[in-house]
Amino acid sequence: MPPIPAADSPQLFVLDEPVAEGAAPPAATRVRKARAGRRRPVPVLLAVDGNGLAHRAYHAVGGAEGPPGEARVRVLAMLAKIGAATRPSACVVGFDDPIRSLRRDRHPGYKSARPPKDDALVDLLDELPGLLRQLGICVAVPAGLEADDVLGSAAALARRRGVAAALATGDQDAFALVAPTVQVFYLVTGGRMEQVSPSWLRARYGVGPAAYPAFAALRGDASDCLPGVKGIGAVTAARLLGAYGTVEEALDDPAGVARLLGGWVAEALVTQRATYQLNRELMAIRDDVPLDVATCTRRLDPRTVAAILTEHDAADLTGRFLGAFTQLGRAAWRRAAEA
Repeated sequence: MPPIPAADSPQLFVLDEPVAEGAAPPAATRVRKARAGRRRPVPVLLAVDGNGLAHRAYHAVGGAEGPPGEARVRVLAMLAKIGAATRPSACVVGFDDPIRSLRRDRHPGYKSARPPKDDALVDLLDELPGLLRQLGICVAVPAGLEADDVLGSAAALARRRGVAAALATGDQDAFALVAPTVQVFYLVTGGRMEQVSPSWLRARYGVGPAAYPAFAALRGDASDCLPGVKGIGAVTAARLLGAYGTVEEALDDPAGVARLLGGWVAEALVTQRATYQLNRELMAIRDDVPLDVATCTRRLDPRTVAAILTEHDAADLTGRFLGAFTQLGRAAWRRAAEA
């Protein structure tokens, strides 16, 4: 897949300075536009973690103490920046089901220790899906599931239809989705995003995308209140998977694990196998959320976008928002692969 242009850790929370009316764009911008005009659009399906954007924008403006409406504007600005970085021909923004969680039904401890959300953040999360739909952006709120399940389903849809996928999320579970045709843009603290690649994963965690689910299940995820296998941290998990490839292969060779990493590691794998398996189940990203291609590829109506952004005190974002999604529906998709 041709690389999706993205700045090195681009800032998402800082609004771009408006260009003075009648002023010529910078030379670099003119060159990029000229080159883009000569290239045939590459189909790219962008899927964005709406909850991740909302949380980061909300805290970036000072939380409940921030100016009214500022978090909403920041979300729209961030979405425009992500769109500008990926130039999608299709887009969907996913949100967690705010009412029910199938993962919590399976394991009541899932995310149970998280503090309650501020009322202002709850209001923002309630407002955003409708606002984005009004703007013409496809939104998915799957029953009982989470935003990353929308991203996983978008990656699967892109694979079936022979197009590239760009996934923007703050959830590390999505690292398992990295593939030659799937790029993950990780939303990090400070309003930046990092482009995750197999080499990035190996440099940071010592494992590639295929091994990441097992690595995460062994290590655990404190943010989701999922303890890992006691005594096996990130370094040991990476060494284990580097030697055996899978946890199942390691379980078949406890003596070898003991020689390589110590008897306590072999014992922990056997005695805490249920913890590992539960983590794998809860961390697994679904790929079966229905997504409608026609809705994802629908072009934005400039008048509608301008009117809605003006109504929400974000008129200065109109040009950037429309420019970020100007390729929607403009690149042909292949027909779905035969089952």
